[in-house]
Amino acid sequence: MVLLNTDRLVIRNFSAGDWQALQELAIQYQASESAQYEDPWPTSAEDVKGMAGWFAGGDDYLAVCLRATGHLIGLVALERRQGQAGRVHNLGYVFHPGYHGQGYATEACRAAIAYLFGPLEADGILTGTNPANEASIRLLKRLGLVQVAPGEFSLSREEGLAAGPE
Repeated sequence: MVLLNTDRLVIRNFSAGDWQALQELAIQYQASESAQYEDPWPTSAEDVKGMAGWFAGGDDYLAVCLRATGHLIGLVALERRQGQAGRVHNLGYVFHPGYHGQGYATEACRAAIAYLFGPLEADGILTGTNPANEASIRLLKRLGLVQVAPGEFSLSREEGLAAGPE
């Protein structure tokens, strides 16, 4: 069970009951400019219920909710990367377009990084984004990740612990 609190957010495990909020997130995300960089998300009630159930089955996908209201505004993904030496995790994120530009993604991802390098004792983060997704690249750089190839970014445990939360 994961529960991370920041000044404005609660980051927690999904529950199967989150499906309607997740469906709204998926619909809004699919209509946004950011969606062009990823494969399409399911938006039907049946598909999203399945996705919410799958997310709720582990600690790899976490719901990002406003602390004041509990409203789900995004998600962070922390799945372990297979085929990597050591404990290397992905850092993924999707946020409702209505909450872009307010620092929520930065706040949630900083908390996720602290969790990865703290309790999970990850050795590093290796993640990717479409090289044309300038907003995502800016976020990854703001979080301290270093570009190691076009669209690929990494952060070692030492770098992550040295940076700490801001």
